[in-house]
Amino acid sequence: MNIGVWIPLAILCMIRVSECIECFSCQNIADRNECRNTSQCSSGQQSCSLHIFQTDSELRYTMGCQNNQLCSSLAVSPHSIIGRSIQTRQQYICHECCSTDRCNENLCFHKKPSECTDDETLDCARLNTLFNVCADVHHAKITCPKFCGLCQLVDGNWAEWGTWTQCSVTCANGTQERSRTCSNPPPSNGGLNCSGPAVDTKLCTKQLCPVHGNWADWSSWSSCSVTCDVGLMKKTRTCTNPTPDRFGDNCYGDASEYTVCKIDHCIAPVHGNWSTWSVWSTCSVTCDGGLQKRSRTCTNPKPNALGDYCFGDNSEYTVCQNQPCVSPGHVAAFNAHGLNVLSNLVCAFPIVIFNEGNAYNPSTGHFTAPVDGIYYFTAHICVKPGQDVYFFLEKGSENMFVKVRLTATDQQESTSYSCASASCAVKLTRNEHVWVMMHQQYTTSQIFETDEQTWNSFTGTLIQQL
Repeated sequence: MNIGVWIPLAILCMIRVSECIECFSCQNIADRNECRNTSQCSSGQQSCSLHIFQTDSELRYTMGCQNNQLCSSLAVSPHSIIGRSIQTRQQYICHECCSTDRCNENLCFHKKPSECTDDETLDCARLNTLFNVCADVHHAKITCPKFCGLCQLVDGNWAEWGTWTQCSVTCANGTQERSRTCSNPPPSNGGLNCSGPAVDTKLCTKQLCPVHGNWADWSSWSSCSVTCDVGLMKKTRTCTNPTPDRFGDNCYGDASEYTVCKIDHCIAPVHGNWSTWSVWSTCSVTCDGGLQKRSRTCTNPKPNALGDYCFGDNSEYTVCQNQPCVSPGHVAAFNAHGLNVLSNLVCAFPIVIFNEGNAYNPSTGHFTAPVDGIYYFTAHICVKPGQDVYFFLEKGSENMFVKVRLTATDQQESTSYSCASASCAVKLTRNEHVWVMMHQQYTTSQIFETDEQTWNSFTGTLIQQL
């Protein structure tokens, strides 16, 4: 066995048989220039390195050999090369490597060249031929800027931070912001944009916010304020959900609410009742057909404040017939009742008691004047409790495009049934129409009629022919 194979590696390095490099080697020192120790790196496997790190308030240094696998631009930044930094290192940890003896004394303090010159240790033309180095712009601008035509390329750099904005809130916790621009210098001619955030934020704390008041839930209703008749009940709420604090707003609105309560009457109600009918009045005309009227009052007895008013109408009409005003000619008189509000709001009274002259049409609700003359009409409509009714007597053409209102009547009732009447004398020319017009599409839920006691009626007669 050849014992020369066992010559130690250190001896080979010392006699320069192998391509070992010698590096400064010190651990955790404050001044790299004071390092005097050296060490031999593994041949072809290691290079010199300088590591900078922060300890408390000062920078410390570790110098020595480092595996070549760590001598990569990925260990520094994506756009740097090993052996020369783009600018003085800003990180506390530096992995920049070199492959010449004792080269790690000033590593990580290389400046970017101020003049546009190629690295004198590189054959840029050959490297570009073999490896197309100019295609990697951001490495080529460090090693071969002149050859690759990159002398005008400028990487962007941040300007100074701006001033902090005011706090985003006026109370409690908020944030402040400051910003900076990539303008010192701005990137140009394909240079890199600045890396890192353009906006910085920090927490700001103000005084505690005011607490605005809010209502708690309503209490239950109190008992009625009286033991009979009409009184009041009350409920309350408090401004305690939450209670206002630190100059916060008080609650808006009322702290109490009232409603009406009604208990049994303190006195007995007196319900109204009709007096007897008066005698019929004289006929409204002296010749031909007219009307007679009789009335009654709700005074037998008169209702008190708690009693119901009399049910029904306080007046009643009937047709009276005198001798003809002129020689016998046309006769026109009718009496009809019922309820049928048509789509055009005309009320057609479908049940005809009599229809002398056939001038009234129960299908359309229209009366058609057979001759020129003075006519008399009356309409009678009854309404249920809690309802109201508006109706009118109108005259006009058959198609109702031209019409004149003759009367306007309404009836409103809150506690009992009641009826309203409308009547008038009117001069008509031959073929003019008269009808009862309702205010809306009333139904039997609002208007009522019974077989024997109450009718909704429409009557008319020719008083005098002209």
